[in-house]
Amino acid sequence: MDQDFLVVYSDPGQVPTEEFHDWYDHEHVPLRMQFQQFRNGFRFRAADHRTPGWLATYDVDPGFLDTTAYNALRAHRSQREQALVQRLATLDRRIYSLDYEAGRLEGEPRYLILVGLTSNDHDGLIKWYRDEHIPLLTSIEGWNRVRQFRLREGAGEALLTVHDIEHPSLCDTPEWKHATSTPWRTEAMASVTSATRRVFAFHNSGR
Repeated sequence: MDQDFLVVYSDPGQVPTEEFHDWYDHEHVPLRMQFQQFRNGFRFRAADHRTPGWLATYDVDPGFLDTTAYNALRAHRSQREQALVQRLATLDRRIYSLDYEAGRLEGEPRYLILVGLTSNDHDGLIKWYRDEHIPLLTSIEGWNRVRQFRLREGAGEALLTVHDIEHPSLCDTPEWKHATSTPWRTEAMASVTSATRRVFAFHNSGR
């Protein structure tokens, strides 16, 4: 289960959409996928109509993102990439380490819900998640996998929970409403000092 998780939010800004995707799909992602330590790479588009509108995620062998080989990709960008990156409205890079996983994802992801939380009672928040909230969610058909990560580098909340689901309509079900309205949930969330929630749909795979 040991792994790192690279998350990159992006928004084209002044870059034409076609140019943005051509760079991402034919230069940026392939350079990373050349390393076997990159176990996968996926791109997603925002399904919540918010910005940044694009997300890339990579499951990576632990420690590889700190190596000279990986960091050379950023230190020695091509002229094209350097010029393009400067025109992006957003390029927000974060590194996480995996702490917990429940459920199973078969094949490529369909939708992601990313929930970032920082709490004054981190241990209490984790206990609620793992003893009540995650079991309730993974009992919902189509709620395939839940993974929790701790932030290592970059902006964002201390705890990132990533939900792999079949469709956002699962959040309209009675089962989901129950999972998000228990007394323990109210108690756990009372200690939260910062929170974000984003929903993304699968766009393509780097492999």
